[in-house]
Amino acid sequence: MNFMTPPDSRGAQALVTRLRAARAALKPPPDLDLVEWADEFRHIASKNSATPGKWKTSSQPCAFGPMRAVTDPEVHTVTVMAATQVVKSELALNAAFYFIHQDPSPILFVQPSQGAAAAFSKERFTTSVSVSPVLRKLLPPSRKRDSENTIVSKSFPGGGIDFVGSNSPTDLSSRPKRIIVCDEIDKYPASAGDEGDPLGLAEERASTYHAVGRAKFIRVCSPTNEETSRIGREYKAGDQRKCFPRCPHCGEAQVLTWANVVWSRNAAGEHLPETAGISCGACGAVWTEKERLAALAALEHEPDHGWRQTKPFVCCEERQSPERWNDKGRSMCRHCGALSRFDGHASFHIPKWLSKRHRLPTLVKSFLDADGNPDLMKKVVNTGFAELWVSPNTEKLDGSGLIDRREPYGPDDLPEGVVAITSFTDVQGDRLETQFVGWGADEESWPFLYEVTHEDPAQPRAWEKLADLLRQKFTTRDGRVLRVAAAGIDTGGHHGAQVFSFCRRRRGQKVFPCKGVAGKRPVWPLQATRSKTNEKLWLIGVDSAKDAVYGRLKIDPPDPGGRMPGFIHFPETDAFGQDYFAQLTSERREIRKRMGQPVTVWVLPEGKRNEALDTMVGALAVRRSLPRRIERALEFSGRPARREDKPADPTETPPEDDMPIAAQAEAMQAAPRARQQNFLGRRRGWLSPR
Repeated sequence: MNFMTPPDSRGAQALVTRLRAARAALKPPPDLDLVEWADEFRHIASKNSATPGKWKTSSQPCAFGPMRAVTDPEVHTVTVMAATQVVKSELALNAAFYFIHQDPSPILFVQPSQGAAAAFSKERFTTSVSVSPVLRKLLPPSRKRDSENTIVSKSFPGGGIDFVGSNSPTDLSSRPKRIIVCDEIDKYPASAGDEGDPLGLAEERASTYHAVGRAKFIRVCSPTNEETSRIGREYKAGDQRKCFPRCPHCGEAQVLTWANVVWSRNAAGEHLPETAGISCGACGAVWTEKERLAALAALEHEPDHGWRQTKPFVCCEERQSPERWNDKGRSMCRHCGALSRFDGHASFHIPKWLSKRHRLPTLVKSFLDADGNPDLMKKVVNTGFAELWVSPNTEKLDGSGLIDRREPYGPDDLPEGVVAITSFTDVQGDRLETQFVGWGADEESWPFLYEVTHEDPAQPRAWEKLADLLRQKFTTRDGRVLRVAAAGIDTGGHHGAQVFSFCRRRRGQKVFPCKGVAGKRPVWPLQATRSKTNEKLWLIGVDSAKDAVYGRLKIDPPDPGGRMPGFIHFPETDAFGQDYFAQLTSERREIRKRMGQPVTVWVLPEGKRNEALDTMVGALAVRRSLPRRIERALEFSGRPARREDKPADPTETPPEDDMPIAAQAEAMQAAPRARQQNFLGRRRGWLSPR
């Protein structure tokens, strides 16, 4: 009798299959760098990109250098100072996804605020996970209320990722993390509560990992002001890598700057952005747009992908600017050939002309449109050139010469460019001061009325007079009658209750209770906050608004009767005399240290008054509250009206773009005003027929 019964063949096959599966599960993942991993496993969601599908680093070759640095064992810190919409957020996401899949670790992802952190997690991170199969298996969506995965905290095998705001010291200083990803670091506050620099607090959480050489720090942002920019400071602290594309004509590798960008003019001297190209610094040949894109594509095949260290170093008892590099882009002594000292901090500068996804003519047009307007030029320099903005001399502005550029216009003779009016009221202990400003395209402005109400704000009479002021109608030279589109009132001081009461009754008329707040804030908030008495309160970013006003006061005046984006006109009236201009320019801008960080502050010298500046700042902020239909009217006000080729048919409504500017504005307002009357009864429109 044979006791050795052979096993069933199907059972044996099943056992072999299980053994193979177990062996595969125990097998370590392939040793990939971040570029190889992203090209293999990352997918882009259609919600987040105009080119969804599988990730291809070659579609944006300037990303090769920063991405390879993230997984370079010699690098512990990667700082990327880049233009907007180039590589920043995708680099941060790729880094997080890599460590989730290839090297599971505890990860901290820091955004400027907790709200921004939650929005980024929901709109960018989770959406990308949903279209990437390997990530979807590791980070399944939460289906239970008590799931470990929430919007801001997610677990995966071997680790977890937390999304936190830089303004929360508790979130920044809790459990240890190995990977610290910090996005938009120039938008972080100077201090997280009273505990210091948020960037330092976040990265301190990886100190134990850093001590054994396992921590990774990734920081990304577009630069801001030279004096206060974190990303600028951190870029300078790193090895300052720049990209060296090769000229398609002579083959010379070189750093491209804005000085290399050239374009033509026509016979009339008009700029032609579509002719923009890159002028080679070696042979002088001008690269076409097609050649620029080809030069960027060729970076994929360079040993260093074009990225080379440019930070000066000392070797052979001499301070040197790098002139020689090895195949990895490491700088070498020009005498002995030794590699320069590298402390593990790789920093990258990426302007828009290094992006295949952006057209050079578009950048040139933005530059030309910004010429003469400091606000617009700052945006181009920061978000297009990825360079630090060196503020013009606005620390103290002499307003004595502004009175000489006043123009003849007034409340019943407003220039045709005025399409909307805003006002702002400053509340003092014994009076109200109100300024009215007319607005046109590109925030060109015409202050035209400054009223001081000499009544005690604690008494009803003061507010009755202010109500009469806000009900006024004003006439333009082309016959339009305008009312105040939106108004703001300062809640500071001792009369906050009266301000809230006045505004509450006029909420439908867009009369906002406001409070100025210093620091890095938008001029006008996306939504109201709540006061201590649970009233809606609109917080104005006064530092940003003062930067804008002072920059615009330095714009050279256009020809008499001319127009200029952002320019502030002034009327020839008694209210706009020397005292007004002294108040308008009374403050000075200073750089001070707060919790060890440089911050910009606006200082009012003792004995000076600034009501004219405060009300101008408030009127600018309230202007940014205007709804889209009025924004469109402002936009149209900058366009010349078109002439009809044939007599208009009075029974036919003309196309919107062919309507005269006043008619456009009225047509946009007519339907909303009808709805306002139906639902709000006494609510008044911002624009009415004469």
